[in-house]
Amino acid sequence: MRRLAIPVLVLCTFAAALSAENPPPVLKMPGAADRSIAPESLLGNRSRDVRLEDSSGDVKIYHGVPLLEVLEQNGLDLKTMAGQRRTAAEVALASARDGYSVVFSIGELIANRANPRVFLVAESAAGPLPENEGPVRLIVYGDVVRSAYGLARIELKALAENPKAEKK
Repeated sequence: MRRLAIPVLVLCTFAAALSAENPPPVLKMPGAADRSIAPESLLGNRSRDVRLEDSSGDVKIYHGVPLLEVLEQNGLDLKTMAGQRRTAAEVALASARDGYSVVFSIGELIANRANPRVFLVAESAAGPLPENEGPVRLIVYGDVVRSAYGLARIELKALAENPKAEKK
């Protein structure tokens, strides 16, 4: 029994070290506490198939959720006029573990709500993402350059402050 316990303990420690090495990305939104984006939250009933075709025509299928949906579920207000005015000058800055960063305007994400182009994915049809890509990556249809691997954080940033709407 003791012989079995030691290898199991070593394996568990190694697995914990790997997961600590690549933690899930952190979502930073103004006025809210930082939140971790758990890979499991991008799977299940809400997830969609995200098809990615490479230059040789091979298609790989991932599973994930549109970035706008994740932002809204975490407090981005687009249902009220005040919320829309506030977010009109906001961008989502996505940064990978290696320092690579890409940006999306909230308006760009809203304009593609019916047919989303920007997804957070946590697995492929073959299983979990490889260590260098996960635990969460970004896929942007038609824009390979902004499809970042190994996300570390997503920050919502205001580029300007819009005045509040006047009541008439």
